[in-house]
Amino acid sequence: MVADIFPESPILITLPRILKNEAETLAALCGAGVSVIHIRKPEASEPEIEELLKTLQALGADMSRLTIHYNEPLARKYGLGGVHLRIEELLAGAGEGLRRSCSAHGWTEAERAATDADYVFLSPLFDSISKPGYHSAIDPAEAAERLRRRKGRIVALGGIRPANIARVRRIGFDGAAVLGAAWSADEKAVNTERTLKNYHILNRKWKAAGGTLQLISDGDLSVAAQFLDAGGRWIQLRMKDASAEVIVCRGKEMLALCRKRRAVLVVNDAPQLAVAIGADGVHLGQADMPPIEARRIIGDGAVIGSTANTFEQIAARNDGETDYVGLGPFRFTTTKKNLSPVLGTEGYRTILGRMRTENIPLPVVAIGGIELPDIPQIMRTGVDGIALSGAIVPRGLARHDDREFSERNPERMNRRPGRQITKQYVIIKQWKI
Repeated sequence: MVADIFPESPILITLPRILKNEAETLAALCGAGVSVIHIRKPEASEPEIEELLKTLQALGADMSRLTIHYNEPLARKYGLGGVHLRIEELLAGAGEGLRRSCSAHGWTEAERAATDADYVFLSPLFDSISKPGYHSAIDPAEAAERLRRRKGRIVALGGIRPANIARVRRIGFDGAAVLGAAWSADEKAVNTERTLKNYHILNRKWKAAGGTLQLISDGDLSVAAQFLDAGGRWIQLRMKDASAEVIVCRGKEMLALCRKRRAVLVVNDAPQLAVAIGADGVHLGQADMPPIEARRIIGDGAVIGSTANTFEQIAARNDGETDYVGLGPFRFTTTKKNLSPVLGTEGYRTILGRMRTENIPLPVVAIGGIELPDIPQIMRTGVDGIALSGAIVPRGLARHDDREFSERNPERMNRRPGRQITKQYVIIKQWKI
């Protein structure tokens, strides 16, 4: 059951007390796509918590998205999806049939519980926002090593905010749980609109950090389907010479493929077309409109990526609106007009070093002329991922008229040697992209 919630969105944890407008805000968050919300109310009585759950039911909230802390009877009474347990309760078998989670404050506890729980909160990864004086106790290097050989799902908690949520994913955690950075409230009431905006920002930053292997698609549905079937989860639609009408039509077909596999679709250059398609975001070139203008068009929840060739261009995009950078080109490529100077591995190392020095946290995806043998050396420069076209679609792979492809007629898609794309994908993923 829990496999469906990773890694689609951060997990939210409620404030410790019940506030005015909270039920309406929780229902709105469920409707906005939050995968799981933890009802944790140490400063509320059980009758107050039960009243909150009754109100949520009356509002039509998706109760399966809710996990309650330390109260299995209420979870079952109100049809909640999960219960958060103490480790001893978990190991004794409590919560059977529900989504089960628990908290750990060290690796020994986390690893002990992870094989029985659907996921384990491990904290604090960063200095806490909601608990002043609660400082980070997790070494990122040790975390990355332990997570590579983990059994079960480990979710980071503590001090997570938009500026560092990409780092959580980079370290290798299965998810991120957020409290302080999500909620906008005073002593009496929750600001629903502002809290929703906070969630959208956190969610798009988390989503962007997962775009570590991107297919740059010219609109070929057959290649896109084979990439997704092989495990790919990010497509950038780039149809440079096509009309807006053709891009929107093909984009909607591409979006249908992506939705079936829970993959991300971003559209190159044009935020208006991204909105018309219903895509997850837009990728902007240096000559396109500024990210802040694109944000007004596509909304708070959409991903914005930006192409860059220099550190200065990246610094200019560290504006809160840009969610990731496509840095390149690595080498000369025939797929892009007006090519910027090639970077090579040394160029990547230099720019990434300056980003670390200047504390610019944007995820970086290498782009431009990348081929299969290049991947190991590029990944060693410290980039977060790569964007590919030719390295995914082998040379000599015969093209056909896309009009032959139809989800209702999949045998036509299979005329193309999809196993070659699958093989390329598997080889690429071996480099921990």
